[in-house]
Amino acid sequence: MLFRLLLIICLWLGSTCGGYVEHPNFCIETEPLLLADIGQHVVIPSEKSLNCQIIATTLTSNEKASFIDTMCADHGSLTVKQDHHHYLKLHNGELSGRGSQDDICENEAKSVLAWVPYQMVLEHYARELNPKERLTYIAKATNVEREKTELCHFRHTDLVNKVVDGLFTCVVMIFGDNFYGVEDNINVLVELEPLMYQLRNITYMPWRNTTNSYKMNLGSSVLKNPSHERKPIYGSINYSFVEKLRLNVSSIYQVDENLAKLPLLLEHRGSVLELDANGIGGLQVDEKAYFGRSMDPLSEVRVQVIGQWVDQYREFSGDIYEYYGHGLRRYKQALSQAKLTLVRVDNTEPVFEAPESSNLAKASLFREHIGSSHSKLMVNGSHSNFTEWEQAVDDDSAEESSGFYGWFVVICLLVALAIILSVFAIVRSQSKRLQERQKYEVANQHAQQP
Repeated sequence: MLFRLLLIICLWLGSTCGGYVEHPNFCIETEPLLLADIGQHVVIPSEKSLNCQIIATTLTSNEKASFIDTMCADHGSLTVKQDHHHYLKLHNGELSGRGSQDDICENEAKSVLAWVPYQMVLEHYARELNPKERLTYIAKATNVEREKTELCHFRHTDLVNKVVDGLFTCVVMIFGDNFYGVEDNINVLVELEPLMYQLRNITYMPWRNTTNSYKMNLGSSVLKNPSHERKPIYGSINYSFVEKLRLNVSSIYQVDENLAKLPLLLEHRGSVLELDANGIGGLQVDEKAYFGRSMDPLSEVRVQVIGQWVDQYREFSGDIYEYYGHGLRRYKQALSQAKLTLVRVDNTEPVFEAPESSNLAKASLFREHIGSSHSKLMVNGSHSNFTEWEQAVDDDSAEESSGFYGWFVVICLLVALAIILSVFAIVRSQSKRLQERQKYEVANQHAQQP
């Protein structure tokens, strides 16, 4: 009793208890029992039968047709029209109400009907019924010896008083000319109520509206080119994110106003996602991002992959199925122009960082230290091992080289200035000589004239 109370509370507070949970001791069978199976005196229990305290076996199409012909057709008997036999309603294995034969006749037995053995109904549901009521319940009785199955009805008082002896009678329908006892195989008629609506066969419309949101660092990696040639290098990283879905619930229920406000299951990315009362759900998504670039020989570069979050507004069509638990579902109706918002990482972009100093060659114009780590291109940030004395010598050599380089630049500038001045002096002297020669030639020309 305590377990049942906890289960009811958990179903009522589905979000608090971690979502919808199917009744662990309630099972649904879709294959009817054969007469050979019913007549077995020694039954080897299976693993499923051991776990299932309540087993409901759905009616076949032939049984539904026979039920309508018996209970809804006019056979010339006034008792059938005057009687109002009832059946039980189960929601996830729990008693949720009752219905009458008129309800079945009006909807032409389109609801999911099932048979539950009388002993199971007696054990699990009799205590929840009001003993003061005067009703009759629909059942079917099977006599293995006569190989005959008929619809019958038994009294409400037999159920609440737990009658399991010769006082129990299940009277045959219509004319009531026969009855069955508790020793026969008695199964009580119940109606299974849907637990959820499942949206399947989703087809997204071409229209979409995308709004960019924030960006996020999805991960980092390193690209390396170990060869001595410049070539393109490619890499990839795996990343995960939670894709959020916001379904416009009103776009679902506006299809049919008679749809009950049930939880929704959405078929998305090859799995079935449970949504809350507001149509919101989430799904863990694992993806891979690819990137690459052309790289210099013996070089490496770090890369960060940035993801762009977007809000995608989509419209889709599909089918609405009623889900009854334990994998049983039934087609309800078509769905069109439903609206959904997907919050996801839509695209990725790589961001390459500048190479570190350890990846660059340190060159000297006049001196190359043999075995020095500064004369080689360091790849992957690896360095040779040096003693403190060798390191100090390298530092002193570096300081001497830098000081000599400054004096060398000054001397070069002075030499260049001297060369320029020499050239200027030579050009000037040649220019003076040319002017004197021109004056001399002009004087000679005047002296020769008569």
